[in-house]
Amino acid sequence: MKTKQLKVGNLYVKNNVFLAPMAGYTDYPYRKLQLECGVGLTFTELVSAKGLMYKSQGSKELLYCGDDIDNTAVQLFGSEPYYMRSACESEYLSNFKIVDINMGCPVPKVYRNGEGSALLNDLKKASEIISECKKSGKIITVKTRIGLNKGDNIAKEFALMAEDAGASLVSIHARVREDYYSGEPNYDAVYEAKKSVNIPIIANGGIFSVDDADKMMDRTGADGVMLARGAIIDPFLVCKLTDTPIKNTLKEYILKHISLMKNYYDDRRATNEFRKFLAYYFKGMDGVRELKNQIYSATTTDQIIELIDKNI
Repeated sequence: MKTKQLKVGNLYVKNNVFLAPMAGYTDYPYRKLQLECGVGLTFTELVSAKGLMYKSQGSKELLYCGDDIDNTAVQLFGSEPYYMRSACESEYLSNFKIVDINMGCPVPKVYRNGEGSALLNDLKKASEIISECKKSGKIITVKTRIGLNKGDNIAKEFALMAEDAGASLVSIHARVREDYYSGEPNYDAVYEAKKSVNIPIIANGGIFSVDDADKMMDRTGADGVMLARGAIIDPFLVCKLTDTPIKNTLKEYILKHISLMKNYYDDRRATNEFRKFLAYYFKGMDGVRELKNQIYSATTTDQIIELIDKNI
């Protein structure tokens, strides 16, 4: 795919390869690694607007960006315009220039609260949320899906609504809620949305290789792509898409990831958090079953580092 600088509101991001917000995965250590790989824009994990307003420590922790605040947008979720705007205007988000509103999360707990993809049931409320958040002075972007159930396609209608309400960019996961994270993306739905609006459209879903990214761009005409699990399975996919030199071996990358986690979390939590990446990092490797079992049994990051150093 052809990379290019992309204008989002009154800002320019260095390229049009984005890293999707993934709850439980795109914490600060992982985002930092992908920024070093050349990704144009990253997003925090989902942050609850109400959680911030009620001073939830967990919500506040998700906002940490170190020195990478200019390359990171906060992803906010909620269903009440008042709380969403209040969060945008709060001291917690004062350093963020871009607020991305989640209107696509398919998780039942979020959906049942009327948040995430549930807002596809009520585009009037979705519009009110975007409009209220826009009044905060932040650049507002939105992440959504093409619908809720198989056969749905409201991508065009949603994009037009979001643009009219003041959004500066829309990222579209080219699947319905019912699909979760599997199935062939609906390229035509994203194409219809893209040709209907003047703001950038970023395409997301099913991108695991350079060929997948090329196909997504060619079939949708989107302004860029957003990577999710593909960027975990292949840690250097961003490098390949952005022509950024690959400076580490996979082993060095994994050890660097653990080191960043070790510096960011207490050792017990770093050990637990890293385990979530094992299935992705070792996907396709031969003879690593025993090593995975040993890492799952490790109780410290030093033990994990020693195991990886000796066996990969």
